[in-house]
Amino acid sequence: MPPPMIEVSCADLVARVHLVVERRGRGHIHTTVPGCRITGSPRRAIVFESTDEGKTFAFFSDEPIEALAKPLAIALHGAESVPSDGETLDPVCEAVQKMAARMQAGKGHFHILNPVCQANPHPGRWTILFEDDELGPFESVTDDRPLADIRLVERLIYAQRG
Repeated sequence: MPPPMIEVSCADLVARVHLVVERRGRGHIHTTVPGCRITGSPRRAIVFESTDEGKTFAFFSDEPIEALAKPLAIALHGAESVPSDGETLDPVCEAVQKMAARMQAGKGHFHILNPVCQANPHPGRWTILFEDDELGPFESVTDDRPLADIRLVERLIYAQRG
């Protein structure tokens, strides 16, 4: 079930993210596709969980949102989480590699759910969730931040344009 969300404009969402960053607060974003379990919406969205406020904001769009979301992800999560297009990546775990192959075949989409994320079915742990259009959801759950896995997932998310 999606967490309760406050719908906002793109400009408002961006301003909220920048305010959290300026205050060195905590928060994270999700990019979603139509039908994603995080929003349950038939539209695309950038979802911003403002951890310190305990609120979730969402900007919905009928157009691709990845180009808008990428700089927000870098601001919130750090540049080390979002590799440049030509950067060589470290090896990832086997489960995430299988999920990545499915996404590259056009079969689904990823979410990185940090330990405090409201959508995380494993609170206190890192969860990489892959919603597969044909096979259903897959998860990789770890106690430590899986940076190599995150970097591959972020590259795949932000390569999406449609």
